[in-house]
Amino acid sequence: MSAAEGNGSHGPGWASPQEAMTAPREEFLYVTGLYEGTGVSEPDFLAVVDVHPDSDTCGRIIHRTPMPNVGDELHHFGWQTCSSAHHCCGMERQCLVIPGFRSSRVHVVDVKTDPRRPQITKVIEPAEIIRKTGYTRPHTVHCMPGGVVVMSMLGDAEGNTPGGFAVLDASTFDVLGRWENNKGDQALMYDF
Repeated sequence: MSAAEGNGSHGPGWASPQEAMTAPREEFLYVTGLYEGTGVSEPDFLAVVDVHPDSDTCGRIIHRTPMPNVGDELHHFGWQTCSSAHHCCGMERQCLVIPGFRSSRVHVVDVKTDPRRPQITKVIEPAEIIRKTGYTRPHTVHCMPGGVVVMSMLGDAEGNTPGGFAVLDASTFDVLGRWENNKGDQALMYDF
């Protein structure tokens, strides 16, 4: 996460790749750490890696934010808002939305308040996602214009293919429902 992003009345991120190349360099990387298949029965975690070149801890994990449950298998996470919403006003990059593929839980993690020590602000349990979308197995998260987050979901309520897209409100992280009305002949929902 860089020290500054966006400009004035615009939303988060940058209007173009060219503009993004002028931004300050990132100071931290956020990487998931998984215990799946290791024989270790501990929660997966979000690691904070210091990448500031002048730091004594550059290239090292400086913090781990453990998830509250064992067995999530954290997967492809993303921002609640990003450059996709650059022309939408009123939001800033603050939270990562981190899906648990095996558990079907979704974790919302605040990385803006203290970028060195992210905090979990919400956990969306599988029962809520199933009730509102009929889907399980969240795979990939992407922010969208209009203040929403869309997640590809690989399974139906029982975990069978095909899944679909689940939609979250990017401010409250309420599950809003499905993105699509009709999937047609789609057999899988691996990614966007």
